[in-house]
Amino acid sequence: MHWVQLISTKAPVVHLVTTLIASVIDYLGVVGQLPYRLHDHNPIYWRIRRTMKNRLLQITAVFAFVLFCAPALAFEIKIGEHTNFQLNYLLQVHAQFAEGAADNGGWSKDFFIRRSRLVLRGDLWKNISFFFGTNQANWGKGGKWNSPLIVQDTIISFKVVEEFQVDVGLMPLPFSRANMLSMSNLNALDCHFNVIKFVPGSHNSYRDIGVQIRGNVYKKKLQYRLGIFTGAKDQPLQKDAQGNAIKDNNGKDALKSNPEQIPRFAGHIRYSFLGQEGAPYYRAMLFGKTPSVSIGGGFDYQSAVVMSKAATLDSKKAVIEKGILTGAYGLSFDVFADVPIGEKQEVVIAAAVFWYDHGNELAYDTSGAATLKAAKASGFALSTEVGYRYDFAGAYLVADWFKGKRAKNDMLDIRGGLVFWIRQHSASVKMEFSGVQLGDLATAKWNKAFTTQVQLYY
Repeated sequence: MHWVQLISTKAPVVHLVTTLIASVIDYLGVVGQLPYRLHDHNPIYWRIRRTMKNRLLQITAVFAFVLFCAPALAFEIKIGEHTNFQLNYLLQVHAQFAEGAADNGGWSKDFFIRRSRLVLRGDLWKNISFFFGTNQANWGKGGKWNSPLIVQDTIISFKVVEEFQVDVGLMPLPFSRANMLSMSNLNALDCHFNVIKFVPGSHNSYRDIGVQIRGNVYKKKLQYRLGIFTGAKDQPLQKDAQGNAIKDNNGKDALKSNPEQIPRFAGHIRYSFLGQEGAPYYRAMLFGKTPSVSIGGGFDYQSAVVMSKAATLDSKKAVIEKGILTGAYGLSFDVFADVPIGEKQEVVIAAAVFWYDHGNELAYDTSGAATLKAAKASGFALSTEVGYRYDFAGAYLVADWFKGKRAKNDMLDIRGGLVFWIRQHSASVKMEFSGVQLGDLATAKWNKAFTTQVQLYY
């Protein structure tokens, strides 16, 4: 029996996905773009085309069949009664087509690794656990293969009691549910990056190094996180029109952040009306049997990390009036609901509001004259997401909006897509169409893109 036929008898979901992949292959003409392409009427060319297409479908079918029929994979090593290790891997592959992104002004055709993430977690001893993760993001995007492999998480956790636990290391900032989502457990294609604003130099992929206390109280309905972190320091704040740091006559930055290295403070509190929320990461699609409804709020603050007033330099670049620093503030509030309907249906609703004050920046007009204006990250943001799942298929709609404190510095991001949950989050295919406006929303053009993602997580 042909592999595609076998898949169709065993797993209609996988058969549907492989059919879609076949359609994409035909539409894009991937095989037809062979470097040794022959004339379209040459029978040798069509024999090569059919052979390569069948091989691609067979490989896809075998791989998908194994994923669909095998149990969820996770490599776990148990050393002792309280000592164990678990290894997980996340792979997200993107095929992205963006309007106006090609060199000729047409639609770009980009295939790249969105995320390649290795996660090692486990228990070192009773009530002492760890979480370690790497990430290589956007590898091969735009034909560039220099994306670095970074350590994205490294956390050691000490559990005194359920109500009081301590985390040490590089961890997600406890600001909003949106920035603490697990990238392997999303509902939409990606998270709400456009509305999460942290001071430049203060984070690594929305994470920072520090110490955090957290706990679950009131029958695990109330969860709190409060931490002290490194934050930003020694970042140049006064820049020229090209974005380069302005130097004084001694070659030093005219104004840089946090010279006294004051730490950053962030916290988040969350109450679950139904269900319970986890740590260190939250999930956007739960595949649960019971409803989960929660609300939360958070803050992010660090003193003297943004500019209030620029330093004044004379013609010889000597500082005649020192610049003034001020603190950066961020506030968030959000609601989340995941409600199963019967055995096969599920509805997800998430909404959040954000407020930021990141001081001022130098803005330059076309003549090169500088004016002190509100920072681009200062403003108000609103984020919404709605998702629906029926058995293996789902759909979602995302709308993110940012109103900048500075004029003509707004953003509107609308994304909608389809999801095929082959093995829930372990194997899925997502197809998304998105449109983004930047600047003056009354006149800004829409930057449109179509993205397909294949995710494997085990």
